[in-house]
Amino acid sequence: MIRTARPAEADDVAAMFNAINSLDGPGPVVPMTGAHVRHHLLGPNPLSMLRVAEADGVLAGFVTGNIVFDSTRAAGGCIVVDLFVRPEFRRRGIARALMAALAAETRAAGAVCLWWGVDDGDDEASAFYDSIGAVIEEHFTGRLLAGAAYDTLAAEATP
Repeated sequence: MIRTARPAEADDVAAMFNAINSLDGPGPVVPMTGAHVRHHLLGPNPLSMLRVAEADGVLAGFVTGNIVFDSTRAAGGCIVVDLFVRPEFRRRGIARALMAALAAETRAAGAVCLWWGVDDGDDEASAFYDSIGAVIEEHFTGRLLAGAAYDTLAAEATP
């Protein structure tokens, strides 16, 4: 079952965020907590859509996404920020169900595509994305501005 997460599940969702953010190294820059989930994703002004998958009575995975304007397509699009399924629940169609639910919800809101990045070398994720029909967007490399560089640029803005 795919649904909106409940505040009582915030700690469990936070643990899954920390799991996905620890796959490629030492762990997240800032470990996620239940308080972060409740405030940023389940509060009155969520920063992202959060949907969870429930299987066998427990949370098996989650997806987050943000609707944005896609100027290439002159329409709304959804950036998928995180997709995670606990290892013991993989190969059961849960990731596909999460992506399908996000696609349906964002299409109903006017989006025409889902877009996301894939970590270099994540062959398992790439194979899954291929299986649902995703293609590599040519001539694109993601960039990140954070930390001191982000603060410096923001400070240049005139009030």
